[in-house]
Amino acid sequence: MKGFLIIFDMDGVLVDVGGSYREVVRRTVELYLRDVIGLHKPRDGFLSLADVDSVKKSGGLNNDWDLTYTILNCILKHYIDPYNIHNADCFSEIAVRGEERLMMEELRRVKSSLETRALVQHLGSMSVPQLCAQVAASTGPTPSPFLLKGGDVKSGNVVKRIFQELYLGASLFREIYGEMPIFFKEEGLMNQEKLIPSHSQLTALSRSHMLSIATGRPAKEAEHAINHFGLGKLFRAVVTEDDVVAAEGESKTPLRKPHPFSIHLCIQRSGYTEEARVYYVGDMPDDMRASLAAGVEPIGFVHGGRKPEKSAHEELLRENGAARVFFDFDALVRYFGGQSSAREM
Repeated sequence: MKGFLIIFDMDGVLVDVGGSYREVVRRTVELYLRDVIGLHKPRDGFLSLADVDSVKKSGGLNNDWDLTYTILNCILKHYIDPYNIHNADCFSEIAVRGEERLMMEELRRVKSSLETRALVQHLGSMSVPQLCAQVAASTGPTPSPFLLKGGDVKSGNVVKRIFQELYLGASLFREIYGEMPIFFKEEGLMNQEKLIPSHSQLTALSRSHMLSIATGRPAKEAEHAINHFGLGKLFRAVVTEDDVVAAEGESKTPLRKPHPFSIHLCIQRSGYTEEARVYYVGDMPDDMRASLAAGVEPIGFVHGGRKPEKSAHEELLRENGAARVFFDFDALVRYFGGQSSAREM
């Protein structure tokens, strides 16, 4: 069995998602505040991509749906809940409908009466990462009654529906979910994604080592990226969000990173049995903690950004266990090439 097993996270390591997932989180928050809460024009820039990235790096939010719920929940609890206590029951009744189109019909009647002045006054001046930290510390994870996230797409999870419509676009959303989108009917932001490494870099690694993927993406979205970028023949195994959800359903235990489940399952599916090292390459603190919990070597990867941001990101990854941190794929390929040579001596 050749070389080492190198397991990659997908987003931010193999695929540049700055214009897709991170932007989808930002725009989902804006669309929800506009179309569900009734905030007519959120001030430009109140939630930046840097804000989204900062909240994600706080930990426990490896899944971007959870990241979106958290940001929205913090905004709603701080700026909507205290001023709309009399409307909370209305939203609870709407949530019982459990189907987005029915819920939107009811929302047209209710959202016009919501008090949003406190939120409007603070848009553009508030720091969303600081707000999230403040709300988490003061009120805990209890969801706002104005956060419609029960069920799944088509069964009451309005936040997730907006997210999926933005990311997939009208055509693929209809193909996957079997109905037309409600909130966004243009081309999906997934088409903005770019491959970070070149095919030659990945091919060079695959000649000496076994490569696999453990990602928080749903299976269809991971499969789309793999096919779109022509990566299928390079990776032995792929573990996705669907695998984690299925296992959580059986065990009734949270298994998302930083839990090591996805890495352990990836090792198992890869058929890797040698005692040589296994590596996990990720870009978030939870990736590093999951690696340590799985007993594999955590490798940090930082893609893009200015020098101060890169340095801060590197420090955060090292604080959470990264053995090494790389800023470009050439350096990563050279490192594992050197590891192969050292192993053969």
